[in-house]
Amino acid sequence: MPTACAAFTPAIVPTVTNPFDEKVDVGGYALHIRCTGEGSPTVIIETGFGEPGVERENSSWINVANEIAKSTRICVYDRAGLGSSDVAPGENRTSQDIAKDLHTLLVKAHVPGPYILVGHSIGGFHVLVFASKYAHDIVGMVLVDATHPNLWSAINAVLPPESPDEPESLRRIRIIPPASLPEKMDIPASINQVNAVKSLGDLPLVVLTHSPAWSVDPNLSPELSAKIEQVWENQQNEFANLSSNSTHVIATKAGHYIQVDEPQLVINAILKVLEESKK
Repeated sequence: MPTACAAFTPAIVPTVTNPFDEKVDVGGYALHIRCTGEGSPTVIIETGFGEPGVERENSSWINVANEIAKSTRICVYDRAGLGSSDVAPGENRTSQDIAKDLHTLLVKAHVPGPYILVGHSIGGFHVLVFASKYAHDIVGMVLVDATHPNLWSAINAVLPPESPDEPESLRRIRIIPPASLPEKMDIPASINQVNAVKSLGDLPLVVLTHSPAWSVDPNLSPELSAKIEQVWENQQNEFANLSSNSTHVIATKAGHYIQVDEPQLVINAILKVLEESKK
């Protein structure tokens, strides 16, 4: 059964790093990947919606990546259409397309498995679908305030009836981001793909959730914020229930970007899964 705790304190063992920083063709278009550190399993970061992974100065993952590279190999990459990666052909790309891209990228870049997947926000969609398609390659997972596939429907159920003069903060929450954004991601189709993932078995899993004190929009009323927060908490618990070997950690101060606000929580979670994957 999932367990809850405040934090982990595994040891960090330094090792020699071996940077790999290249664009790799995945079938007519190239994706940028950067790997540092040595060792196995390899940690793979899936960033949030529209966020490049490879950027160094502005990356929300730089502190986590630098620390994990002391213990094992860790890779960040730019999905198609982000950062320096090429735009993929076609429209309405789904999490299955993104998972296939990543698998091809890892093979062609000669990044060996097994892998620990770390998915932040909408990146949680992609790691869950990847794990369902390539289960034999995966030995652990960390979900960092991951977006639940039923988030929008559950939030809409607690919102007041739509009105023409409602504030912009409410309108933004009601709308699923369109596929016309840089990644061309078809979120409704991807929702169905993620909902098809019913179980991760006994895969080592850590679910990290933002602090209950954080609000998705400070302009919302406290009452509505509390309702939305309860939806998020319930769905994070559902994520934890995907594995019989899971731990759910709730941040004390971090907002949605836990890797920025409380990076040690993310570092500790990855190291915990790394340790468990070697048992």
